[in-house]
Amino acid sequence: MKKILLFIFSIIYIFAFDSNSISTTILLSTKHHAIVDKKLTPGMTGYVIHNNMMIAKAISLGKGNVKYLPLVKLKNTALATPAIMPQKGDKIIFGLYNFRGLIIAPNKSAYQKTKDKYPNMTFINSDIFATYFDTKPTHEDFQNFCKDFNVGIIDFILDKEYIVDCESFVILDEKNTTKIKYKKPFFSSYKEFTKSFFSYTPDDWIAYYKSLLKVANGK
Repeated sequence: MKKILLFIFSIIYIFAFDSNSISTTILLSTKHHAIVDKKLTPGMTGYVIHNNMMIAKAISLGKGNVKYLPLVKLKNTALATPAIMPQKGDKIIFGLYNFRGLIIAPNKSAYQKTKDKYPNMTFINSDIFATYFDTKPTHEDFQNFCKDFNVGIIDFILDKEYIVDCESFVILDEKNTTKIKYKKPFFSSYKEFTKSFFSYTPDDWIAYYKSLLKVANGK
C-alpha cells in the first residue's frame, strides 16, 4: 500500500502549455500503446528514445496513456527503418520543439503582443509560412511548415488564444483575448503577392481556423 501511495504522489500532473520539453519514462508498453510516469495534456506529441536513438513518435491520450505513431519525420529512404519496438524503461520526450512556434494573428499589434508574451520562445516569421500555400492554409500546409522548421506549436489568436500542437493539431491551452477581426488570413509584412497566396477569402477567417481545430479535437 505504501509503495502504491508513493507511486501516485510521484506522478506529475501537467496542466496548460509549457514551452519546455517533458521527459517521461515508459512504465508499460504494448504494440501500439504505453503508460508513462507523467500525466500529460492530451494531444502533446513526442519522440520515443531507445539507447539514444529515436525509434517512434508518440501522442499523449491523457491520464498517462500514450499511443505510438510511425517515425515519419526522420524517415530516410537510404536507410532501413529501425525494427525496434518501444519497451519499458525507454524515454519519451514530449514537446521537443515547443520552444519554436508560429503565430497566426490578425494584425501587427496582436502578433507583436503575442510574441512579447513568450520571451523564451523562438517564433518563425509568418512571412515564411505565407509561401506554403496558394489559396488557404490547410492542416497539411501547417504541418509541412512545422516539419521543415522544427516548429512545435502554432499560436492562433482568434476569439481566444489557442495554443496548438502542430503535429496533432490538438489544442494544448486556450486563453481569453480581445475580440478581433481578420482582413486576411494572418498578419504578414507582404504588401503584394506574386502568387495567389490570399486569393481565398472566406467570410470569417476565425470560423475557418476554428473549423480546423474542431476537426482535430473531435468537436
